[in-house]
Amino acid sequence: MNIKSVSSPIGSFDAAYNQLGLHKLSFIGQSQSKYPKDQRLQISIDNFFSEKGLQFVPTMDLQGTEFQLLVWNALCSIPRGSTASYQSIAEQIGSPNASRAVGTACKLNPIPLFIPCHRVVKQDHSIGQFALGTKNKKFLLEMESL
Repeated sequence: MNIKSVSSPIGSFDAAYNQLGLHKLSFIGQSQSKYPKDQRLQISIDNFFSEKGLQFVPTMDLQGTEFQLLVWNALCSIPRGSTASYQSIAEQIGSPNASRAVGTACKLNPIPLFIPCHRVVKQDHSIGQFALGTKNKKFLLEMESL
């Protein structure tokens, strides 16, 4: 496993790669990473946090259950500046009674930002939970809506 770091306005991340691609993007917050900078991924992160948006998505090696993979794929179809509800994602993947399981899959998302789980909100449009903290979810949603 090869680990490198990137920084962002919400904090730092450690990017873990295996031979197939980016395997995990771990949020370490305001802590300083002990790993060297990933220059290529840093450019993508910088673009994500700018008006350019995500322009380069690294090859990813996603490992999860069949359900999780369906959810994560559906999350990637939510356009920047838009949101979808846990319920609508459940319906989109053919499991209309699985909105709570969609929330769990979002929580277990191994590659946040590139798999935009922050774009999923409650049915009543309230922000809901976020593995990287609700303050960061709010920041990301506001940033993308500009």
